[in-house]
Amino acid sequence: MSQTHKTGGDTMPLRYLLSGLGLVAIVLAAALFAAAQSTQNLDSTKADPQHHTVVFENDQVRVVHYLLRPGEKTAKHSHPDGVNIFLTDVHYRNTSEDGKSTELQAKAGTAAWRPALTHVTENIGDKPLEGILVEPKQPHSSRPANSVDVTTLPIGGKLAKVVFENEKVRVLHYHFEPAQQDEMHGHPDSVQIVLTDARTEVTTPGGRTTTVEAKAGQVVWRPALQHSARNIGDKPIDGILVEMKGEPVAASK
Repeated sequence: MSQTHKTGGDTMPLRYLLSGLGLVAIVLAAALFAAAQSTQNLDSTKADPQHHTVVFENDQVRVVHYLLRPGEKTAKHSHPDGVNIFLTDVHYRNTSEDGKSTELQAKAGTAAWRPALTHVTENIGDKPLEGILVEPKQPHSSRPANSVDVTTLPIGGKLAKVVFENEKVRVLHYHFEPAQQDEMHGHPDSVQIVLTDARTEVTTPGGRTTTVEAKAGQVVWRPALQHSARNIGDKPIDGILVEMKGEPVAASK
């Protein structure tokens, strides 16, 4: 004998009720999956690959380069929390999900923390809108044992300034005039964004000296290290260093 379920004055076979509930569950699951897929597809490098490109990625961070020529406009896309570094002077318009538009300007070399957002960007200036996004995942690094924080040093503290810091990253801006040199110090794993052409002499604790050259706009992943640096070029050098924070991962035995 089949079971029944009363609804008001009517009697409904239980098998129909259960099948109806199953259909609701399937529809709900499909809607949730579609929403997740939609969010995923709004990732800047997937929704707008014409203007956004991954230049580096590991388990701690993803680094994205973006470039819009004058008059260009992006597709709707999303970004996670991250550090936004402008490589050029910029003048642009952002339109958020609710349709609100904001006109913004910034100078090359500006670095700032930007919370997660979904938007459309239009370059309304007469120069390329170019920059780097450093998107932390689960950072897990610290300075080498017994190394010194550069910002606490008499010289290094004047050459490297903290721009922003939270629980995931610390952002430093460094500036060296020709022939300037800092003291021996340490950094955790870091993303370095070179803002000017640079020729630097780097010395490690063992006394080994290496000449390092870099071009403006270059992005470098730097594992944790100790060093001192000297500008051996004939022009000032500038750059941004985004240091990973968090607890280092224990070495496997």
